[in-house]
Amino acid sequence: MTDPKIEKWEVSRLTPYENNVKKHDQKQVNKIAESIRRFGWRGNPILVDENGVIIAGHGRRLAAMKLGLIEVPVEVIVGKTEDEINALRLADNRVAIGEYDSDLLQAELANIDFDLDGIFDKKELDFLVADLAEMKTEAFVLDLDEEVKAQAEATTKKIAEADEKLVKIEKALGFKQIQGRDERWVARFMAQIEAETGKIGAEAFVGFVRNLMQAQAAAA
Repeated sequence: MTDPKIEKWEVSRLTPYENNVKKHDQKQVNKIAESIRRFGWRGNPILVDENGVIIAGHGRRLAAMKLGLIEVPVEVIVGKTEDEINALRLADNRVAIGEYDSDLLQAELANIDFDLDGIFDKKELDFLVADLAEMKTEAFVLDLDEEVKAQAEATTKKIAEADEKLVKIEKALGFKQIQGRDERWVARFMAQIEAETGKIGAEAFVGFVRNLMQAQAAAA
């Protein structure tokens, strides 16, 4: 296995993940910034996907900004599916269970010869310290395939729920009103597709649009 390639990126290139479940208050950011100032990044680059969206390291990005850093170490994760990326992101987002003095913890870890049965390696433990050492061990994913499967099932469920949810037609069309003279054309159009399909109202309109788009996709 080859070592990951660490790149230097400008902080402005990093895009925070909008649905990141782990939040960092100013106190946490200050602690992360202090850890970086004293010990450096210690082999813990910010992880991003191929589009530059952060997978792991939102707190470190904020800390770098606080420190006024222009560039930060970044590792780009390539060749992964969206589900795999999301699973990795969730595995990194640990739930805080207590307060730690990150400086003391890092000093202690530096003097310990440890082996956590292959669950964590030295890099991961260094990352815990740099990221405020807030963790819940059971939150780490030991079986990535199972986590990816669970995420895929959850996504499928959400899509199904969204499909069944009623939405206002203007949300799909992008407008709420038309001029009176155009209303007559729309009324004639609706009458025509209702006569052709044997359906009425929304069912006739949506069916017509669906068939049209599917025919265009097939012809492409």
